[in-house]
Amino acid sequence: MADQEKLLPEGKEWRLQNVLWNDEERERRKQIVAGYKPPTNSSVSQVNIQLYGQVGSGKSSFLNTINSIYKGRVSAQAMTGNQPTSLTRKYRPYEVRAEPDGEALCFRLCDTMGLEEANTGLHLDDLSYLLDGNVPDGYQFNADVRISPATPGFKSTVSLKDRTHCVVLVMDAGKISVIPQDTVDKLKAIYRKALDREIPTVILLTKIDKACEHVADDLSLVFRSKFILEKVGLIRHCLWVRRFSVFDVPVWVCVLFCF
Repeated sequence: MADQEKLLPEGKEWRLQNVLWNDEERERRKQIVAGYKPPTNSSVSQVNIQLYGQVGSGKSSFLNTINSIYKGRVSAQAMTGNQPTSLTRKYRPYEVRAEPDGEALCFRLCDTMGLEEANTGLHLDDLSYLLDGNVPDGYQFNADVRISPATPGFKSTVSLKDRTHCVVLVMDAGKISVIPQDTVDKLKAIYRKALDREIPTVILLTKIDKACEHVADDLSLVFRSKFILEKVGLIRHCLWVRRFSVFDVPVWVCVLFCF
């Protein structure tokens, strides 16, 4: 009975869903994402999606998962691990290909340095340049040196194709209630700066299978989980975002929702 009390009754999900939890639906949505094209009247050929998150939140793992889905095998392009400091040291936009040797899809997942406490990790002074597209691919992050027009490779002139088109804030479901205030403040700042630029922003809640035993056993129970609902509520209170900006569903759905 105690376990059942952690779940909402069937038909009373906290978010309405039209997801069919089967292989056919997964493949259908995978093909929808692969077939996405920017507007024909746009100069943008690939949408730039920037990932931000606390160290260990799973943003690099998310990126690797998306690549693995389309490659049909495990891919580890971005470095991952459980370390107290960020393993991501370079600004890296990753392309995704529908087939191992096929053309790149029309979006790039851009990995950034993890958010840490105080003056370590990604510095907020660098954020505007990242969002505006001034930072060159492969830029080496340095907590002691700020990005400036004097940075090697700095893009003084940017066009729409260089800019960030979507921001994803990645948060670990199991650590929402213990995120340091410094990191919360950085997430808020990223959200505000993206909002000021009218950049669509979503929140990706990761590791939901580790956070809720029912979801670990059956992923389709995610919208009946009172624990996950509580975490979504904490995020809304913390960052002042709408509930429907938070996606705690399988990664193949999250990419679709970014567009």
